[in-house]
Amino acid sequence: MERVEFRADNDNKRSIAAMHSIGCKTEGILRSNGFKPNGERRDSIVLSILKAEWENEVKNNLFEKLLSLQ
Repeated sequence: MERVEFRADNDNKRSIAAMHSIGCKTEGILRSNGFKPNGERRDSIVLSILKAEWENEVKNNLFEKLLSLQ
């Protein structure tokens, strides 16, 4: 894998914070690219982790977070 991409509704601050907390980097916003359950249009935020980021920092940080839950 060279890259893993994550997307969420741009209004979903809890999911965005969770993705940032594991090391995802924000790439941008896709404007009006989908629908909310109520039929309104939604903007999606795109985040990613690159292979080098995973190997150099994200993997260890995530492992430490998991250990702290025990």
